[in-house]
Amino acid sequence: MTYSYKPFTRAFRSPKDEAQSPTISTTAVEHRFVAVGFNDGDCSSAASLVEDDLQVPRLPTKSMIALTCGIGGLRLIWSILFSHGSAYLFSLGITKSQSSLIWAIAPICSALIQPIIGAISDISQSCWGRRRPFILAGTIGIATSLTASAWVSDIMRAVAAIFGVHSYEGIKTTTQIGTIICITLLNLCIQPLQSGLRALVIDVCPSEQQSIASAWAGRFTGISNILGYILGSLPLVVSHGNEAWRFRLLSLLSVVVLVITVLTTIYFICEEDPRGVAYEPQKGHLLRALRNVKDGWSSMSTQARRVCTVQFFAWMGWFGFLFYSTLGIERFDFLRDASIRLDTFASLLSAIAALATTVISPHVASPNLVVSFSEKSIPSSRFGKWRTIFIFTTNTAILLIALTGVSWGITQWTPFALLGEEIAMHQAEKDSATEKGGQKWMSSPSGALMGVHNAAISIPQILAAHGSSFIFFMFEGNRSGEDDSIAWVLRTSGVAALVAAWLSWRLKLR
Repeated sequence: MTYSYKPFTRAFRSPKDEAQSPTISTTAVEHRFVAVGFNDGDCSSAASLVEDDLQVPRLPTKSMIALTCGIGGLRLIWSILFSHGSAYLFSLGITKSQSSLIWAIAPICSALIQPIIGAISDISQSCWGRRRPFILAGTIGIATSLTASAWVSDIMRAVAAIFGVHSYEGIKTTTQIGTIICITLLNLCIQPLQSGLRALVIDVCPSEQQSIASAWAGRFTGISNILGYILGSLPLVVSHGNEAWRFRLLSLLSVVVLVITVLTTIYFICEEDPRGVAYEPQKGHLLRALRNVKDGWSSMSTQARRVCTVQFFAWMGWFGFLFYSTLGIERFDFLRDASIRLDTFASLLSAIAALATTVISPHVASPNLVVSFSEKSIPSSRFGKWRTIFIFTTNTAILLIALTGVSWGITQWTPFALLGEEIAMHQAEKDSATEKGGQKWMSSPSGALMGVHNAAISIPQILAAHGSSFIFFMFEGNRSGEDDSIAWVLRTSGVAALVAAWLSWRLKLR
């Protein structure tokens, strides 16, 4: 099928392409799914194409699958960390208060590193494209750092022996230091992969298919969560009930899946060579990223600001739930290995509910329902977290965790739909590129808007991590033998979710 092509000025094309006829077709070349004319653009761009000046060419389903499957591979890594990460840290002698600070590394890296990576990739002129080098480098880094994290105790014992450290406390301290280093490296490597995959989706898909691409990404995310929790809930015979070996096996499996899915994306999705594109020279990526957040907030509409404010308090509540909710089941089941499997089974039910919500909601939601979903999902999350006061059985805890999957599914979809509408409106009102001396230069408010949204998700998690660490620290001095620290972390998370629920009622349609 042949389409008439009117290029969006920020969807960069090579000089060779500029000299060719403006007629393009969506074809499969050398077994690579290539959407010619959609293969480049900056992180916040969306191609504008029309078929016979009326229709927009669409990517085939197989291309959409190849484009978004890498996101599922990355999500499997996170599902393993959510389901078994905290238990693994405890097995290394790390306390709950220390583990909370360790998990704070993730949002810190997301808030500081991801905007810088995005800014650098926007001006990359690699012959591989602007996104794929970062995607590949991030994948290699994740595979290395996660494997090192899984065997950190053995690695650090060898390091301690080299330096003549043989005491128990010395080896324990060395292991804890090594764990922090590995987790930090893991989160640093996640940023270029996560940023590159998301940017590649925006680069390759036309604006009219962005919601479809997000839906496919959501499906792969849900499938990966379910797969991760299924693997985590199975009694692995080779682990012999050892949490360290269980984490090692799950880490290796997740790395294999990540490599396969990312290689699929890199092989089948092509970018144009950006070396012929002129860029405005800019320095100071960190300051520019911070300035983008400030400019994005000032340029936002009232609707978008309210969405980000809701996200701020909602994610302050989600942090404790994601990392510690299932560990609360141990209060009701005193067989440690069995309780960990029950924890993961509860997360599995939650992931199934979230996937069903993510798949069904976009098909039944009108603009009015989008806001309605946002209003109703957060209160259900807040109610769930405060119900910890009244939970006395394992089955009740499992049911409650499963029900929060509905709220999680809405959280993964509604805010992005609302902000996507905001970005689309900006792109429709103003051409994102201006001509300077006959060359194309990039300028768009959408990158700044996404910078604000990223900050609205990351900063509250940092605050929640430190708050959780303080609660755990207070209970570590409790000599009564009863530890309700996780329950109180979830209850305080419910307070933040209550604020988010109130703010969500203020969301208004345009």
